[in-house]
Amino acid sequence: MTADPILVVAWLVLAHLVADFVLQSGAIARDKAGHGRTAAGGLLAHGLIVGVCVIPVGLAFGPVGWWYAGASAVSHVVVDRAKVILTRRAASAALREAHDRHEGPQPIEHLGRAWTPVPAALFLADQAAHLALVGVLWATIPPFASLEPAWVDTVNWVLGSNDRVAVHQIVSGLVVGLSLLIVNVRAASLFVSILVRPVEAGEGGEHRWGGRAGSAVAPAGRGEAASAPPRAWSIRIGPLEGRLRAETEVPQSVVGSSPLTDPAEIGARVGSTIGVLERLLVVVFVLTGSDVAIGFVVAAKTLARFRQLDDRAFAEYYLLGTLASVSVAIITALAGRAALSTLLE
Repeated sequence: MTADPILVVAWLVLAHLVADFVLQSGAIARDKAGHGRTAAGGLLAHGLIVGVCVIPVGLAFGPVGWWYAGASAVSHVVVDRAKVILTRRAASAALREAHDRHEGPQPIEHLGRAWTPVPAALFLADQAAHLALVGVLWATIPPFASLEPAWVDTVNWVLGSNDRVAVHQIVSGLVVGLSLLIVNVRAASLFVSILVRPVEAGEGGEHRWGGRAGSAVAPAGRGEAASAPPRAWSIRIGPLEGRLRAETEVPQSVVGSSPLTDPAEIGARVGSTIGVLERLLVVVFVLTGSDVAIGFVVAAKTLARFRQLDDRAFAEYYLLGTLASVSVAIITALAGRAALSTLLE
């Protein structure tokens, strides 16, 4: 008995997405972006998660499948570490350039004084590398490799007397649907956030402005903010950590409101939710052939921000985020539609 090669590849892509965007915790993502033993621990944990997600390949294809599982875990670790190093260098370069320009603080809905597209490009390159490795590693397994007898017996026992063709169609739809859901809810949110958020970091005694308006802390001796306790900013760019977070929180008396009631924080969450709904609607429209309706979704979102578009800085921020969000939804939906047409034909 042989496996459908297209369905297997689709399942391997889903396994990658689950490992990267569902099972990978914020703590692991932070550790991966760290240094020394901390980074090694985070990378090892992520590698183990990837290995666990592809265990069925080993069970289904035997020794060659176990080889795939091990190679997949190791390649994830190598690619992720390379992305962390390159992102850190890009962020440092952007911060140096912004510092040389002596630019001041910017509101939250702004591309920021140290904005650079490189971290977002590296995020896409990281995912493209993972998906390319899925194809390369799978190519080392014969396209029609024989399944292990024990695996075949188990599948037949689970399916019982159910129609195999119908089960194949249902499983294919679930695999493609779940992949589209993860990409457009989790992965795309991180990508857009990385793309539009300013890169911030703290170097020595100089504290740069973060992603939230009003949370700036100036160096000592520069105005009223000099008496505020310093906030240690660090770069958080990667899965589950698409924007900056403070290592130590500023007291309530300094910030003026808690994160739960901060209008800027609430606005960011609402905007993120709108983006998710926007992408899901676009995916549905593409899959159902209602491509024209995509324009109505974008128009409705734009009308809500129409007056703010007079501000060029905000317009750039808004258009960049919207175009990136819609582009991800359209591209992934087209890929999903092609996969479904191939699997269900």
